[in-house]
This record gives sequence, structure tokens and C-alpha cells, in this order.
Amino acid sequence: MTDPVIFAAHFQDAYRRLTLVAAGVTGERQAAEDIVQEAAIVAFEKVEQFQPGSKFSAWMAEIVRRCALNYRRKVQHRRTYAADPAIIAEVQGDATVDKRSPIARNGGELVPDQTAFDDEVSSALQTLSVEARSCLMLRVIENLTYAEISELLGIPEGTAMSHVHRSKSALRKHLSESPKMTRQQR
Repeated sequence: MTDPVIFAAHFQDAYRRLTLVAAGVTGERQAAEDIVQEAAIVAFEKVEQFQPGSKFSAWMAEIVRRCALNYRRKVQHRRTYAADPAIIAEVQGDATVDKRSPIARNGGELVPDQTAFDDEVSSALQTLSVEARSCLMLRVIENLTYAEISELLGIPEGTAMSHVHRSKSALRKHLSESPKMTRQQR
């Protein structure tokens, strides 16, 4: 595995899954790619620790998870300010901003400016635990089997299945209670 070409090939095969692991841990899809790249550097520097015969993607997933946890801790200490007009208006007591803007038309078609949808889904995903969010994203986006999720994250298969099931239920509940969508718009 010390051959850079072999490492690169394995890394490229696992890249999408590793990105989902990073996004699951941080809750930020924007930072996930950077985290995976950072993890690749760390992994390549420690490639002699890779056990031949073990699964490269599982080894890399653990490194990505640790890099993502470090990133999350670092970001939690930063001061941030709201940029959402609805949140700013709420803080300032401005009632003129419509917080109930539609995100979907009747029939489920998304409106052209669907940032509210992205915000609502992101907000709902943030309510899940790191492990549950990772399991759900790997199952839904990457369409991995529960056995593959189990192997990638180093958890029992039944736990992966449980996380996906409970996460879907939690997201349904959170999104159905969302103030951004009225019953007519759903």
C-alpha cells in the first residue's frame, strides 16, 4: 500500500463515501471535501499503519471521522452571526419578513428559489446524532447496504439499520412540524 498509485486508486474508489462520513459528522457538506482531503494527507503519512487484508475504506473512514470531529470542535469555538433574513428580523423584532415562505408547490414541485428547503433539511439533519446522520446519508445518498455501512463505520449492522430507521422517522417528524410549510403547501 506504500505505492502512491495504489493508495490513490483506493482513495478515489472510497472518496464519495468518505465525503458522506465527513458530512455526517460535521453536518456541513461544504466542509466535507476539505476534511476528506486533509484525512488523505494524514492517511498517506501513516500508510505503514494500514493492515494488509483489512478494508481500506473502513480504515480511511476512521481517519475521516477523527478529522471531522477535530474540525467540528474547532468550528464550535468560532463566533458566528445569523445571515438568514428571517432570523435577523426575529432578533430585531421585525414582523415584516415572511417566515412561512413556500418551499414547494402543490404536487411537490419545488419553487425556483428553494433555499428554505435546503435550510429546513439541514436543520432537521442537525437534530440527529453524528452516527445516525452518517448512517442515514450513506444509506440514502450512497445507497449502501446495512452491512456496508456497518463495515465502513465499524458498528454492528443492526445498529446501522436502527439509526437509519429512527433518523428517517425523526426527519419526517421535524419536517412535518416545520413552520416554513403550511398544510396546503405540503
